[in-house]
Amino acid sequence: MRRTSALLLVAAIAVGCTDATPVADVSPTASTAPSPSRAPARSAVPASLRPSVSPEPSLAPVPRTTLAVSWKATDLKGIGGVSNLVGVARSGGTYVLIAELPYRDEQAGFAAWSSADGKVWQLATEFPKAERLMAVIAGGPGFVVSGVDQDAGGTALWTSVDGHTWLEVSDKSLDGSVITTLVPTASGIVGFGWHKDAEATTIWTSPDGLEWLAPTNETGGIVAHGVQAVGSYDGRAIAFVDEQDGGNKNGLGIWETTGRAEWTRTGTLKGATSMAKVAGGARGWVALDGQRAWTSPDGRAWSKAVPGPDVTADVIVDPSGFVAVGFVGSLPGETCGDQRPFAGHTWTSADGRIWKRMPVRKEFKRAMVTRLMIVDRTLIGFGQRLEKSYGEMSIARWTAALPEISRSAKASDEGSVFESCGG
Repeated sequence: MRRTSALLLVAAIAVGCTDATPVADVSPTASTAPSPSRAPARSAVPASLRPSVSPEPSLAPVPRTTLAVSWKATDLKGIGGVSNLVGVARSGGTYVLIAELPYRDEQAGFAAWSSADGKVWQLATEFPKAERLMAVIAGGPGFVVSGVDQDAGGTALWTSVDGHTWLEVSDKSLDGSVITTLVPTASGIVGFGWHKDAEATTIWTSPDGLEWLAPTNETGGIVAHGVQAVGSYDGRAIAFVDEQDGGNKNGLGIWETTGRAEWTRTGTLKGATSMAKVAGGARGWVALDGQRAWTSPDGRAWSKAVPGPDVTADVIVDPSGFVAVGFVGSLPGETCGDQRPFAGHTWTSADGRIWKRMPVRKEFKRAMVTRLMIVDRTLIGFGQRLEKSYGEMSIARWTAALPEISRSAKASDEGSVFESCGG
């Protein structure tokens, strides 16, 4: 298999067939956490850190029309074929896109592009070929990118003020570490990853993206050790945590912070054994596990699970509802994994209770949206088109108008029909 995954930290931990899930989520609304299956066994969360009662309310009905997304391809210039899209972030009026270059030499390498409108791009820099980049966020001085330096055996960490000029961060606390996930909070940035001397996932924090600390506090360690998915909105990060090393029969722990190293446990998401994505927005929060969906008005009280999207490349929250994107099937060159015919899927829900997959147009039988953002009531999707050449895909951009949130609607979402995986 040729397809490169952002979770391939080093060759020693790449085992068996990979799935068809795109690289780590790095959109401004969500981040994908490392798999807890790498972590060794440990004891349960101390009783002193557990709440006495786990909240179990459900969302009230929302009087909105069925949320539909009709993608329109828009011109994108300045970026040639790439092997893999790592992520897109926006800070102020500047966009940054990180992607893996096509495999032409012994090492492909990664590059950053910047844009003032998300349509016309300029190559900003090509990073050292030994570095594999895994996450990008709007944060710190402007943007922060992290990954692994395979030659040095430590973190590759870069920052940029304007998206065009990039500076490498050198901090002794990062020696021997690998940061795969970045999450912005009201107090700075939280990074999750591994350390060469640790047998479990580790946490790092920074107030500005430039100076980093590996905290040793108990709550941060618990979250880092079992984190399944983590996302942030309006300065608050929420994480779903496997607290029993795979034996979480009672559900996943729900943790949150507006700081960095200190986390607070707010409850248990009952019935959940794993989580792929969590995101927040003005409408509330949504969590997806690839088959089911949970929603919450505040990130603490969560609804019961309902049938949800079969894709989790990215999910975004808008006042008009929720949108999830990704693809099913396998990419060209893959020899195992999802055996369904390739198709780019977009799922929507106006209330979080009833999800509908948008019809798969001919275009999305060879294309996929994997990153989402919202700008001025326009949903913007970035992704890739499958090309005939092996190991190379072009970057693509789509837009869709979102409903005016000031206009009420009488129709509910009860008319939409759930479509099962690949159906």
